[in-house]
Amino acid sequence: MDQKIRTLSKYIAILLDICVMLVAYAIANLLRFSHVRIHIMTDADYAVFFWFVIIAYIAVQLFFRTNIDFLTRDKAREAFLVLKQYVIVFACVMTFFYVMKLGSNFSRLHMGYFFVISIIGTYIGHLLLKEILRRKYMTTYAEKLVLISDSLHAGDVLKELRKINYLNVEYITLIDKNMTGQDIDGVPVVADMDSMEDVIKNIPVDGAFIHISKADEDIKKIMEWLHPMGIKIHLDIQEYGYEFGKKQFGYMGIYGVLTYANYEYVIRDVVIKRIMDILGGILLFIAMCITLPFVAAGIALQSPGPIFFKQTRIGRNGRRFQIYKFRSMYMDAEERKAELMAKNEMGSDYMFKIKDDPRIFPVGRIIRKLSIDELPQAINIIKGDMSLVGTRPPTESEFEMYNPYHRRRVSIKPGLTGLWQVSGRSSITDFDEIVKLDCEYIDNWNLRLDIKIIMKTVWVVLFSKGAE
Repeated sequence: MDQKIRTLSKYIAILLDICVMLVAYAIANLLRFSHVRIHIMTDADYAVFFWFVIIAYIAVQLFFRTNIDFLTRDKAREAFLVLKQYVIVFACVMTFFYVMKLGSNFSRLHMGYFFVISIIGTYIGHLLLKEILRRKYMTTYAEKLVLISDSLHAGDVLKELRKINYLNVEYITLIDKNMTGQDIDGVPVVADMDSMEDVIKNIPVDGAFIHISKADEDIKKIMEWLHPMGIKIHLDIQEYGYEFGKKQFGYMGIYGVLTYANYEYVIRDVVIKRIMDILGGILLFIAMCITLPFVAAGIALQSPGPIFFKQTRIGRNGRRFQIYKFRSMYMDAEERKAELMAKNEMGSDYMFKIKDDPRIFPVGRIIRKLSIDELPQAINIIKGDMSLVGTRPPTESEFEMYNPYHRRRVSIKPGLTGLWQVSGRSSITDFDEIVKLDCEYIDNWNLRLDIKIIMKTVWVVLFSKGAE
């Protein structure tokens, strides 16, 4: 399971439990005393009871970790663990009251109401929270998987994986027969063993779940295809000695798996990065609104047509999105691109750039020089398609030509700026060097690196170093 989501859901569940206990305390007061004695800080007797319950609950979480598998457990296990956690808390409270001889100060009926309401409320709250998280995560953050299995087991494995809230099995690859074009329980079969590498390279997936009982060399061969793409690999077999990135043992439903990933980020840093993106995106959006009248006037004078340029780009792990820019080229720019490919300075078709591009009109050249044309990407950043810092998103045609190593560039969310831009900005013309710098960023990402890149970006933009 994705460690970030597991950790976040655990803490949300703990916060929910505390809120449920607060509500249960108020309802217990109402039922027992016919009014709500919610002033727990000033009501000395019951303040002791309530706060000791909270302390005992936190201790249970630390020692018994009853919310560790919060997202993955079924309703029966949920009921068992909720009951278990409150039985332990109740035992701790009773022991404390017995030792401190405080039992006579409290209404046992009040305690009974409190624990019964807490158990029922927590169970219902957990089910509702999991459904909310499931819907939010499945639509926005769910890990898109390709299932690699054989025709005999694929259906059963798919059934089990569908029970897991944080996964979407989007595609199936069969290693023992060619069923391409067919589907298994509504999920399309997209490749067999022979076509697997080429197909997976071009479909938007975050991870691969491998469930096969073939020889070690066959499994290793598949992993050697997948790893350079930056795809997370979940291996449902006994532990093997393969060295592919960072390795972690865990469970996906009923399957014990080894997860191989190029990177594993700390949830706290990911949340802070998203906050930085939103704040930075808002500032960029304000800057876009300020410059919009002037840019619009310049575009209207020199190249009548839309102010904004919109194009499909490739985001994290092959996801398509619409990128926004101020238009800096004539309306027929895309049609003329084929004529200019021979002058491409990148030395390959993976990226396209030429000096003094004739498709750019004069005002467009100015806004490119000042990087003003990039400001509308504030919309992409706020929406979550992009980040302030990341790897630059390729076009669909460029992405189709990528080999597995190149595909690793899109294993993270694309960014407005990145390591290769500030290392030489657009003066770098070797695509392999760009990929190398992008992979260096992916492997070594931290908040300090992002801040450093943002500061360098401001510097090179202000002094127009390397801008084209």
